[in-house]
Amino acid sequence: MSFYTKIQTEIKDKQLLICALEELKHRGEINEFTLSKKKESIEVDRDGDILNISKEKTGLFNMAGDNRIVSSFSKRLAQIYAYEAIKENLPFDFEITEETEIAGEIKILLKG
Repeated sequence: MSFYTKIQTEIKDKQLLICALEELKHRGEINEFTLSKKKESIEVDRDGDILNISKEKTGLFNMAGDNRIVSSFSKRLAQIYAYEAIKENLPFDFEITEETEIAGEIKILLKG
């Protein structure tokens, strides 16, 4: 038996959130996601498990769904969100020369 869980995140930027979801889709960690502009929510399909990401009045996004899935997925999404934020805000005099991921840890080598 599992429970419905709602997790408040520190994610604010919707565009970076969508980039992070695209990256997770590219890596094969999620099947697809559906964006609802009217409700300010995103439905994520992760191998048949459905997660909902919605924007609160505070401007932050929260995640809701099955407890087994939401807790682990929220950590992974936060990691990929931070990775996308680093890539997006990288100064022009730096470039990413190498990206590796070992056991869930992403390492980025910069050249400047």
